[in-house]
Amino acid sequence: MQAYDVPEHICGLVLDIDKTLYDHDEYASHQADVLVRALARERGRSEESMRAEVEAWRDEYERAHGVRQSLGNTFSALGIPMERSIAWRNELIRPERFLAPDPRLYEALETLREEYRIIAVTNNPERVGRSTLEALGVSSLFTHVVGLDTTGRSKPDPQPFVHAARMMGCPPQAVVSVGDRYDVDIAPALEVGMGGVLVRGVRDVYHLRGRLAGED
Repeated sequence: MQAYDVPEHICGLVLDIDKTLYDHDEYASHQADVLVRALARERGRSEESMRAEVEAWRDEYERAHGVRQSLGNTFSALGIPMERSIAWRNELIRPERFLAPDPRLYEALETLREEYRIIAVTNNPERVGRSTLEALGVSSLFTHVVGLDTTGRSKPDPQPFVHAARMMGCPPQAVVSVGDRYDVDIAPALEVGMGGVLVRGVRDVYHLRGRLAGED
């Protein structure tokens, strides 16, 4: 777990969901697979050739800009409106088929909520984000989920982070973003004045309170 510019006085936490609040490679792969499959059907292409085009665009973007774009932004660049990406995600992504309640995660988040305001920010639509939290057994701890359909922007765009801080009533300088991808979850948060904690998965989240308190 790596901390970046964590403020001394923290008002709120912005928590990524996928690969941050759970470790389940099959579910993570499922999300990308069903979307690429939908795009292949839309274009009358094979799944293999469509996947190759998607990855080639992302690789080229990363070479040109130094960051890897999200799948949602990649689809937009390939001519798929964000509204259609949102509809596909709502229709096809099913977290309840893969995830189960995590009592240890619940305990960790409940402890964090005693000290900080917390909000979930995801590149999936709000419904998918909320369904993922429900499958993990922690949905009741989150008053709000900022999703792809909340702002129409996909991380690493900074707008979801700005919106999350506003919803919590916290200045960005008193907010910490927690996620598993530096380019997507940490760098854009730092850009708007937040702190960041890069985690390797849910096991780091179990110990997040201690890290924020300077115990680790």
